[in-house]
Amino acid sequence: MITRCIWTNSTMNRLPSLVKIPLKYALVASVLAIAVILLLFYTNRHPLLIPVFYDYRILLFGVFIFFSMKEFKEQHAFGVLHFWQGFLIGIFFYLVLGIVVGIFIFGFGHMEVSFLHDYVEGAIRGLELNRDQLTSQSAITITPEQFDHQITLMKSTKPYQMALDYFIKSCLIGFFLSILLAIILRRTDIKT
Repeated sequence: MITRCIWTNSTMNRLPSLVKIPLKYALVASVLAIAVILLLFYTNRHPLLIPVFYDYRILLFGVFIFFSMKEFKEQHAFGVLHFWQGFLIGIFFYLVLGIVVGIFIFGFGHMEVSFLHDYVEGAIRGLELNRDQLTSQSAITITPEQFDHQITLMKSTKPYQMALDYFIKSCLIGFFLSILLAIILRRTDIKT
């Protein structure tokens, strides 16, 4: 109760809308992202092994960044959204979400040993499936020794590396979605 009052009345009210709105949406989206991670993991589909272009974050980020920009534009900026405002909202959103969920992944990786183990095993399995392509048939080839070294490095993966991977991929997805949505939602003139 006291914490809620301190957070709500003093801190949140002093933040500018350009920060407050994406913070609110990022925290809600973080809870959903954590729920999706847990759901995928406990249904035997490791969430960190999904290719980026099929990643649930594309939809999640798109929806939440869109509505945070829309709320700012309609309720705090009198229907005007400059590109830089939309872009900053998007950046703040994906940074907060990436940090919050990254911290969760770091902690969960330490608490649930199979989370890290399944990730490493799945990544190694993926490398093994592409071994021939990587070592001989593609434009970018590596030697068999380099391939074995990559397998060795993969076996020494730590939870902080999974969290960092999640954060970096979240930033990449969020960056492009922020640009796209800021362009779509921007309006710099007020129609009278």
